Amino acid sequence: MGVGSEKKWLFALFTAAFVSFLIFVSSICGLSSSYYAFSSSKPFSTSAHHGPGHPPAFGYYIFGGNGDADRIFRLLLAVYHPRNRYLLHISADGSDMERRKLWAMVNSVPAARAFGNVDVIGKPDPNTYMGSTNIAAILRAAAILLKVDAGWDWFITLSAADYPLITQDDLSHVFSSVRRDLNFIDHTSDLGWKEGQRIKPIVVDPGLYLARRTQIFHATEKRPMPEAFRVFTGNFLAE
Repeated sequence: MGVGSEKKWLFALFTAAFVSFLIFVSSICGLSSSYYAFSSSKPFSTSAHHGPGHPPAFGYYIFGGNGDADRIFRLLLAVYHPRNRYLLHISADGSDMERRKLWAMVNSVPAARAFGNVDVIGKPDPNTYMGSTNIAAILRAAAILLKVDAGWDWFITLSAADYPLITQDDLSHVFSSVRRDLNFIDHTSDLGWKEGQRIKPIVVDPGLYLARRTQIFHATEKRPMPEAFRVFTGNFLAE
């Protein structure tokens, strides 16, 4: 092998190694940024104490679609409290420009900048009302909130169309007398009418394969009840 051939071989080897290194680094960055591309950071040491002996805290997931940035921000201001944690989500039918706009509005709030308790999802999920994508997005939001800050006690989901009826101080006062492990979902295996209207129907969520937001639809056939496991249903309790 000549000197020229050896240099070409070494150059190809180092090039391949460098490209592999770049791919590896980008994959690591992709894993971290897939959760939230717009993450809060505290400019100075400001924190709220959580746990026993302190008022309760809530993890809020506020979501909307294309054109909902202003309404999501309005709702954030209405439910904001330094003790809570907030995750904002504009679904996949919205644009990255709208997400950057939402993040800019969040950063314009001095308290949100100081406490660093608001994040905006940068890699959005599809979200169809009453569809499986909506459930998946909520579960992912809960997982992200637990990852960034597990100090909250209860998880609350709100859409851009919602608006609170009480202040966060009043909500915190009410929940201060409630044990922190209280579950507000009552579940049962007695399905009743839900077996024929909720379990057996086959529901198709277009959000799984369409970029635009649309409504779910039902297939004409119905599926039999599963035999390998039992199905439970639940309702929210109001005490």
